Amino acid sequence: MTAPLRVGGLTIDVLTEIAHRYMPVSFLFNDLPEPDIARNMSWLGPRFIEPRARTLGLAFQAYILRAGGLTILVDSCNGEGKHRPTAPWQHDLRATDFLSNLARLGLRCEDIDIVVCTHLHCDHVGWHTRLRGGRWEPTFPRARHLFGRREFDHFRLRYEREGAAAVSHGAFADSVLPVVEAGLAEFVDEDHRLLADDTGEIALVPAPGHSLGHCCVRLRAGGTEAIVAGDALHHPIQLDLPDLPMRADHDSGLAVATRRSLLAHCADTGAWLCAGHIPDWSIAQVRRFEDRFRMG
Repeated sequence: MTAPLRVGGLTIDVLTEIAHRYMPVSFLFNDLPEPDIARNMSWLGPRFIEPRARTLGLAFQAYILRAGGLTILVDSCNGEGKHRPTAPWQHDLRATDFLSNLARLGLRCEDIDIVVCTHLHCDHVGWHTRLRGGRWEPTFPRARHLFGRREFDHFRLRYEREGAAAVSHGAFADSVLPVVEAGLAEFVDEDHRLLADDTGEIALVPAPGHSLGHCCVRLRAGGTEAIVAGDALHHPIQLDLPDLPMRADHDSGLAVATRRSLLAHCADTGAWLCAGHIPDWSIAQVRRFEDRFRMG
């Protein structure tokens, strides 16, 4: 397991669901030219680019933040047993390590005080619910679940007009709405502040582009900063190619601007970058490399 990061009096732990999985280039990018792949293989290595198949190594991970007596979960990965025929890689996923890894961090589901959603895509809300008695019920029964108001309203309208399967591969229906129906949802703006006291500050930061209301989570304390990036960054090849859009971006131009701004901020200030889809470097620092970036 990745060692925890201490930001002043705050602590960040990685909560892994899937530690490493190779996915085809087309899962992330509409186009990734061979010269770009070849140029990046030397510094990324086979864990990130499989040399023969040219598949890309990814992880599916969440983060646990502990601060001021609160235990906060940021995102909740894919979940198990979810019906996802339009997302075969996630369909009826079983036997992940999410809950056992939560226990390894010394936590039960009942210990989570707040669940934060960087956005409402299916691989970030899956463990919000689990199947019990034939019903999808909240996994974290004591937690306030913070949903971005603008994104939730957008998805709700789509759900009402297009049906469950059309919205986030069905995740809005089975992983978000049951939380709302249980009275555990809180709808917030994209700059909502979760904590601001002598311990430090935890706040949402608008990071538009990947989804309509995508945000990052920023922690500041003791002169140190860390940013949980959500899907502002999917794979470390985007440090070398920050203008490379992800195929599922809601607005690719905004997503590129957000990514460039995030990477530049981390490189120039020393802020830690927490990128849950990146194995091994799930908590890392960023440095400038010519007109691009590198990790470590």
